[in-house]
Amino acid sequence: MPTRRNSARDRARRELGQNFLIDRSVARRLVDLLDPSPVPVVELGAGRGALTRELVHAGRTVTAVELDRHWADELRDSCPRVSVIRCDMLDFRFPAAPHAVVGNLPFRITTAMTRRLLGERSWSEAVLLVQWDVARKRASGGSQLNAQWAPWYEFRLRGGVSARSFRPVPAVDGGILKVQRRSHPLVPFGDLRRYQRFVEAVFTGRGRGLAEIVRNVTGCRVRNLPALPRDLTAEAWAHLYAETKPPDTKAHEHSGPPSQPKALRR
Repeated sequence: MPTRRNSARDRARRELGQNFLIDRSVARRLVDLLDPSPVPVVELGAGRGALTRELVHAGRTVTAVELDRHWADELRDSCPRVSVIRCDMLDFRFPAAPHAVVGNLPFRITTAMTRRLLGERSWSEAVLLVQWDVARKRASGGSQLNAQWAPWYEFRLRGGVSARSFRPVPAVDGGILKVQRRSHPLVPFGDLRRYQRFVEAVFTGRGRGLAEIVRNVTGCRVRNLPALPRDLTAEAWAHLYAETKPPDTKAHEHSGPPSQPKALRR
């Protein structure tokens, strides 16, 4: 019979939508998807440490983020080379130095954590285990969130993960999403806030078709547009923004994207 302490921990884990990864082959897939570089790795939602141990085995320098005190203590004992930070991943302060990110994200906070992550400056790539539908949606584009960040990031689906690879077994399968920071952004970093407001206005604007929506939002007539905002590629969004941007707008480029704009904070 489980103890009261374990039952409480399991209930808290379920409330967060967290399911432990138990399949070592999946953990190895996640590690193998990281670029073979010497940069440190931040692991989000380390849990029992299946992924942590594979990262250590691959020779990576790891900072593991885990909210549960019990599992954080277990990780410190079993992986002494790992820096374990006990906190909510949504509150974690990412390092300023270059790093990569990998993690099994709790299903209930996937969108909030993705937004938080995209607003950070120093990571170059992220390999995320999320629910299948979310991974597929992010990789296929078409959503407002994708459009707001696509000039700076590329989203790719790198395979599915059976629900049986987790404990407790979730109701849906998982998917592996790789997010890569673009080496050459499609929109200047200094325009991030203005660009994201533009995308939001187009997605929520009224009109019969994209051309009419853009005209209502910007006052500009643009030809040869697809039917709906979801049909635009990252390159098309960047071109549309540049074409309709007021001529006196000045972009100020710098080394990384600014903090997440208030309108997009969790």
